[in-house]
Amino acid sequence: MALEMDSWAVEGAQSSSRIARLQLQSGTASRNGVVDSSHLQILPLTVPGTSVRATSGGATILGAEAAFQGSYFAFNVGDQEIPISPTGSGGGRSDLVVLRVEDPNISGTPWTHDVTVDPVYYFRVIEGVDPTTTDVPPGTTGVALARIDIPANTATITSGMITDVRTMANPRRQRELRVQRGQGLEDGRDDHADYSVDYERWPQHDWTVEIPEWATQVQVVANWFSVLYPAPNGTGGTYDARGLVRVGLVGSGGNVLNTPSTAYNVNPITSTNGYRVNIGLTSQVNIPTAMRGMTCDLRMYAKSDADRIVHLIADGWANFSVDLEFRENAAPRAEL
Repeated sequence: MALEMDSWAVEGAQSSSRIARLQLQSGTASRNGVVDSSHLQILPLTVPGTSVRATSGGATILGAEAAFQGSYFAFNVGDQEIPISPTGSGGGRSDLVVLRVEDPNISGTPWTHDVTVDPVYYFRVIEGVDPTTTDVPPGTTGVALARIDIPANTATITSGMITDVRTMANPRRQRELRVQRGQGLEDGRDDHADYSVDYERWPQHDWTVEIPEWATQVQVVANWFSVLYPAPNGTGGTYDARGLVRVGLVGSGGNVLNTPSTAYNVNPITSTNGYRVNIGLTSQVNIPTAMRGMTCDLRMYAKSDADRIVHLIADGWANFSVDLEFRENAAPRAEL
């Protein structure tokens, strides 16, 4: 093989569609998927019926049928209906809805379109796929959009039958790290993780974080480092420091996003000595549409069990951190 004879964007030189596709492949790092997390969703009709609809949006589609085929770009303007065949009494069926490139100029493909009058991009339904399918068949130039799992004797497609399987060609990521020391006890503030009906902020401090407008999911790593378990002055189960911790993003208008809780349980070693302990939390949470682009307070919370005698303390030697990675996923549920 040798360098392409085509010379892109050189006046008077030869150029071709393939060099344009190869340039797109290079510019997108050979990625395959939709452009934006809201693009090309497969949804039921407004009044559910025998079709589904693809929403507006674009996709970068990597050629899979020939070496050095390059990549294609397709954009759907407005909703497009896609008919779905009904099932009979013999059983249900899973179909895969794809956006497929059918380029007859690629040697060995079965496509016969006249590209001077016909498109080469089509929404297609691949019927009878495995009910775990999430991608186009090998050797297919296309992107998978949704799998539809249809029960027997069914013609009307509802949202509960549609599984979003879109991936993004170039998903965005943004990390936000927040750290702090404990407040200390010298000014009389005993910052205990004690009991409350709901959670208390522990430690008593808020950070500010702006959720990116494009973020559909956040991964959270939180640490309560070197917090104090004080000398218990007794032993037995009620002297264990037990409770729950979590992290919350508190926005305006009543919008709140909390991680699931994780538990801690610190036991007395002796009745006269305290020691320092660490608590860690990891979580992955989908971000509601209403909170995307919102500036929020970032808070660490704790709640002791109600019957505890001893509580953990966020003193001046304790350290705290919350590490957030905001992520852009077309179908965040598929990545949990």
